[in-house]
Parts: sequence; structure tokens; C-alpha cells
Amino acid sequence: MSVNPEALQKLLMEMDNQLNKSKAELNMCNLQLDRINTNLNLIKHTSTNLKKLTNSDNDPVWQGIGKAFVKNDVGSYIKTIQGDEKEFLDTQKNLKTKQHYLQTTLDNTITNMTQLVGKK
Repeated sequence: MSVNPEALQKLLMEMDNQLNKSKAELNMCNLQLDRINTNLNLIKHTSTNLKKLTNSDNDPVWQGIGKAFVKNDVGSYIKTIQGDEKEFLDTQKNLKTKQHYLQTTLDNTITNMTQLVGKK
């Protein structure tokens, strides 16, 4: 079965556009995952260090909020950052799912383009 050269060229251009779009989205997804991992590491180290340096959950700690600092007790601050950690973990899970989808789309597009060019 023969394919019209113009139709084949149009199909390859559309696949190339899809490939470029998937690459850009995958790069953005990877960047977001890196930022999430950085935040999770920061939360982990902050919690660990606060637990090492304080004697009780009632010890005061200064929490940075924008350009200001608010005095808070360690227990409530740790609860706050644990809540943030849960949100980051949920976001990380969603981003990994998106990353897998985008990588699969990218691989399939490359395979299909190779097959189309190889037939001609």
C-alpha cells in the first residue's frame, strides 16, 4: 500500500511537533520533580535537626514567613512541615505518573516515526 508523499510529510511533521511537545513537557516534569525532591530533603533535614537540637516540643523556634519571623513551638512547627511533606509526596507521585506517561509517549512517537521513515 503506497502513501502519498505529501500526506507522509504532513504526518511526519505532526509527529515531530508531538515529539517536541512531549520533550518540553518531560523536561518541565523532570525540573518539577527535582524541586520537589529538594524540598523533601530540606524538610527531612529540618525535622531531624530540630529533634536533635531541642529538648521538648514546647521549645521556641523562629519560623520564617516571607520577610518576617514568627516565634512558634517546635511541636507545631514540625506538624506544619509534616503536612507540607505529605503534599509534596502526593505531588511527587502524580509527577512520576506524568513522567512515565510522557516518556512512553516520547518512545512510541520515535518508534512510529522510525517505522514510517524505514518503510519509505
